[in-house]
Amino acid sequence: MNQLKVMFSNEQITHRVNELALKLRNFYQDLVDSSNSPLVIVGVLKGALVFTADLIRALKLPVQVEFVRIASYGDGTESGTLNVPDLSLPASIYGKHILIVEDIVDTGKTAGFLKRYIQDQFKPSSLKLVALLSKPSRRLIEAEPDFYGFQIEDKFVIGYGLDWAERYRELDYLGVVEDY
Repeated sequence: MNQLKVMFSNEQITHRVNELALKLRNFYQDLVDSSNSPLVIVGVLKGALVFTADLIRALKLPVQVEFVRIASYGDGTESGTLNVPDLSLPASIYGKHILIVEDIVDTGKTAGFLKRYIQDQFKPSSLKLVALLSKPSRRLIEAEPDFYGFQIEDKFVIGYGLDWAERYRELDYLGVVEDY
């Protein structure tokens, strides 16, 4: 592998996830209480798995957790065509408050597609998107996260669930691949 430089340490990530969880709890607490229904978390596999797990523990709200599988990177370092192997979500999320959890929003293709799909199929009471990373310099479509952990430059990032050809997800920090 090329050089790997730490972008955000595990401590920085943990701190930011806790800040995000507090913002989200403040936003959703009354909605969850008044609807008498858990917040539906839709995690995007595989990259958002670690972030989703840490976020739901820090939220301290009742949640229903679902996952979808969508990929746009494959084995490369550039976002390409969407691969949608599994969008199966249960009918029980219809009309609920839904929070999509993404690892990174760069081109906006995945986030935009998933938001449209959930809006059309499940008519949620509310639909928001939280991303660990936002990379606005790469946006091709308007799909801004409602909440995000870190805004980053156009760098290829791995670790904390994000991979490069299915490797490096296990790193407990976010690293930048130099010279990719």
